[in-house]
Amino acid sequence: MLSSSGCAVGVTRTTLKGLLSLTCTPPWALHMGLQGDLTTQQNLMSSCTGLRSMLHVLDLGPHAHEDLQAPRGWQDVTRHTRQSTWSEDTDWGVGKSRQKQAARFLRDGGTVTVAEHGEAWQDVHALHLASRTRKGLAHHGTKLSTLLNRLAGQPWTFAVLAHNQEGDCVASGGFVVLPDQTCVYAFGGQIRSKVSGRASVAMLRTAMDEARARGCTTFDFGGSQDSGVDQFYAEFGARAVPMRRWVHAPWWFKRCFPQTWSTWTTTSPHF
Repeated sequence: MLSSSGCAVGVTRTTLKGLLSLTCTPPWALHMGLQGDLTTQQNLMSSCTGLRSMLHVLDLGPHAHEDLQAPRGWQDVTRHTRQSTWSEDTDWGVGKSRQKQAARFLRDGGTVTVAEHGEAWQDVHALHLASRTRKGLAHHGTKLSTLLNRLAGQPWTFAVLAHNQEGDCVASGGFVVLPDQTCVYAFGGQIRSKVSGRASVAMLRTAMDEARARGCTTFDFGGSQDSGVDQFYAEFGARAVPMRRWVHAPWWFKRCFPQTWSTWTTTSPHF
């Protein structure tokens, strides 16, 4: 964690392929983002870019100052997140089809609960790992377990679990409430079944209601380069919000690891 003038960003140092040193923004810190005035943000990013590492992939969050400039030789990539906003006049703007799916899940005997205890976060962990394993994605099991254990029971976090009529947890999510009245969908997962899609919708719909009850006016789904997932979030009334990423690597990296470079530097289709 790096801080300046009361603001902080999270970074982690790891390796790529077990060989190349990498400094990056971990998934849990994507939406901590930069806060403060331009000078504060410049100081924070100077600390991040100054960390000794062969590779850097730094996500700046949705509040990065528009005048913040990447160092010379770094690539400034525009990504995006999806955010829904609530007000007395508009509510969250969830699409009718998604509302019907949530209602059907409950009508067919499913249940959705909000919890803050550690056991609920264990279900979040298990389903998150299962989903990432199914998609062939790295899941950082040990580190993630440690992080979720720390989050469990904090007054600014909550978990939402969806159980089918047999009592099995088929969808879950872990949520973090930020000081700026934003609730972030930080972790999620599901077990493939006939009801898992409706269960995920009901889980998220309940999370949005809980976020509103906690005083949040913004619900952040996170960004996805997967067009299907992106559209799924859009149907909850979530608009695309730009987020910048700074990438730095040696000149030869793009040639030796073209797929990784493409994954890191692919821009948002919305901006």
